[in-house]
Amino acid sequence: MVGPRSVLVIFVATFALATVFSLLSDRVLRSATLVAGLVLVGIIAVGIVFDIIGLATATADHSPLHSMAAKKVPGARQALRLVRNAPRVATICNDLVGDICGTVSGAAGAGIVLHILARQVSPRPPALGGSLGTDGGLWAVLAVALVAAVTVGGKAVGKNVAIGRANRIVFAVGRFLWWVEQRLGLVLLKDRPTPRRASRRRVTQIDE
Repeated sequence: MVGPRSVLVIFVATFALATVFSLLSDRVLRSATLVAGLVLVGIIAVGIVFDIIGLATATADHSPLHSMAAKKVPGARQALRLVRNAPRVATICNDLVGDICGTVSGAAGAGIVLHILARQVSPRPPALGGSLGTDGGLWAVLAVALVAAVTVGGKAVGKNVAIGRANRIVFAVGRFLWWVEQRLGLVLLKDRPTPRRASRRRVTQIDE
């Protein structure tokens, strides 16, 4: 169950990430069209990849990961940590990153079309809110629809991949987290204390 504090953290993180993504995409849109197109593809790909990770974490099987962690396979303990925190990981991957990428990619697609049309009309492109006529509005709508179709289609394919290869995907992410911990010393995801551990900690604090 998500508490008020978690909701506040998610709200602030979503607002901050959406602002950063929007500013970066707007800066890129004002540069070369090819670069803007590559950035748009990258944003869509990030949303699909994180959606796959979130679903794979929620559907992965504990048993093989427990066995690999007992054998001290690099990345197995981190993968098991992902599965234990599946609701939290799904919230970050699907709701936070996935939804932000979907929103920003739609706006970026419309922005690319408007900038292309503006450069054809005048050497100095107007603001994104400027009027470009009925044709410009139609192309912008079609661009948003195309981005939405690609995103939804990609996530549909990704769901099949996530369900069919959940353990492989989670273990691959666990290996990445293991590499980050070994090379950079950063623990991106920590285990939450179990109720038994939490009760023991409270008893220890009371005794002290």
